[in-house]
Amino acid sequence: MTFDIRESSRYSGAPVTLYLIQGAENEGADVPLGPFALCDGESPIVRDGVTYQPWPIKHGDLSHDGTLDKSDLTVTLALGTPLDTLFIAYPPSQVVNLTIFEGHVGDAVTVENFPAVWLGRITSGGYVENELELSCVPVSTSIKRPGLRRNYQIGCPHALYEPNSCRASKSAATVTRQAASVVRNQVTLNASLGAYAQYVGGLLEWANSDTGQKEIRTISAVHPAGLVVTVRGAGRGLAPGTAVSVIRGCNRQMSGCSLHTNSVTGGPNIHNYGGQPFIPLENPISQKNQFY
Repeated sequence: MTFDIRESSRYSGAPVTLYLIQGAENEGADVPLGPFALCDGESPIVRDGVTYQPWPIKHGDLSHDGTLDKSDLTVTLALGTPLDTLFIAYPPSQVVNLTIFEGHVGDAVTVENFPAVWLGRITSGGYVENELELSCVPVSTSIKRPGLRRNYQIGCPHALYEPNSCRASKSAATVTRQAASVVRNQVTLNASLGAYAQYVGGLLEWANSDTGQKEIRTISAVHPAGLVVTVRGAGRGLAPGTAVSVIRGCNRQMSGCSLHTNSVTGGPNIHNYGGQPFIPLENPISQKNQFY
């Protein structure tokens, strides 16, 4: 019996829901995030090569009215899965996607009989009594979100190291160190960073010592000696002796852009500066420009 016949029947339906949770950057990752495959059935279900294990899990009502009103979805599951610690203290360093499939027990498990009914991402998680609640938003929120407009501004609006606009070389701006000690969100390195001010606003990357997955934190401050780095968020899985990659930031000015290397030509990246640094400060109509 096919999915459509089951759905339209009065008594033959035996619905079962499959939940596939995985990192958006799993392709090419050394240690992927997931996939975590769960179902609300009584026995494992294999769909498209992925085995969905039975687990106490449910979700709220799905909205398909064509608008984003009440489009958020809450998924509730029992504690005891690897997802319990995924959102503790600090969210994962990559987007976590959720795909929900629906089918019927007794049907052949094919892509046609178990179609996807919801696709989105998990934004946060929290504990409610003995359950884990995951807050999710559909992919339509990203599709219908208006894009950023390019403003007439002095500072550069490009995303740092973005290959199509900034084009700064991330590898050329990266140095490797080891974590000598970790106290909350302060990491002491085994060697100084040298020009420490250039790393403020940059990134600190390492492989989680517990899971092996890549962790990324933004550098909020660097001690003048260049040995102590303060990051935003907890240093999850960062143990003393762990190798870390310290990546320079950018002050969004021409002076900062000149310090980066162009990933295409190898020279200074100033040619890709996205701001308008020569906006006149003197207004010919009035004494001063009211915006600058």
